[in-house]
Amino acid sequence: STGDGNIHNYNDPNEVRNCRLVSLVDLKLSKDYVRDSIAGYLNHLISLGVAGFRVDAAKHMWPGDLRAVFGRLHDLNSAYFPSGTKPFIFQEVIDMGHEAISAAEYTGIARVTNFIYGIKLADVFRHHNQAKWLKTWGEQWGMPNSNDAVVFIDNHDNQRGHGGGVLTFFEPRSYKMATEFMLAHPYGFTRVMSSYHWNRDFHGGEDHNNWQGP
Repeated sequence: STGDGNIHNYNDPNEVRNCRLVSLVDLKLSKDYVRDSIAGYLNHLISLGVAGFRVDAAKHMWPGDLRAVFGRLHDLNSAYFPSGTKPFIFQEVIDMGHEAISAAEYTGIARVTNFIYGIKLADVFRHHNQAKWLKTWGEQWGMPNSNDAVVFIDNHDNQRGHGGGVLTFFEPRSYKMATEFMLAHPYGFTRVMSSYHWNRDFHGGEDHNNWQGP
C-alpha cells in the first residue's frame, strides 16, 4: 500500500494492482461475493443479447481475479447467437515494454490491446520509418501473438493526447491509408475507431477541448 492509497510506482506490480488508479474506488476482486456480483451483472447483459465486453484498465487487476470472473460467464443468448457461443472479451493492457506488468500475463485469459501497433504504423505513414519494413509486420516486431491481440490505429484516449504518438482523423490521408493497411493485414483482431470532430484548442501542447463530446 501507499500513504494515500494511490498508485505512484508503475514498476511495482503489487502497487499497480492493489492501490487505486487516480483515486478511483477499487473493488476487492479476490472476494467471491464481488466476483459473483460482477459476473451476475455481465450475465444479465448477456441475457439481453450483449455479445462481449471490453475490460478497462485490466492491468490494475490481478489476472487470476479476472479469470475467476470470466469463468462465471454464461454462453451468449441462443436466441441471437449459435448455441454454445462464448462472449468476446478483450482487456485493455497498456504495455509499452518498460513497466513491470506485461500484456503476456493476460493473454491466456482473453485478448489484449496492442497499443504499440498504432504508434508504429503512425511512424510509417508519417514517413518516419520505411514502408518496406512492414513486410515483417506483426510478431516479428515484438508484438503479441496475432491470436492474442486487438489492434487499432487510435482510440478514444490517445486521439486526445492521452498516450499520443498515433494517427487520428485530423490527419485524414495518412489515417485512411493506415486503416486500410490494418484491415488488409492478417495480424490481430482489428478494431476501427468510430469518432467525431471537435474544435481543438491547444495551449502549451495540450488540447483544452479534449473533454468535448458529440
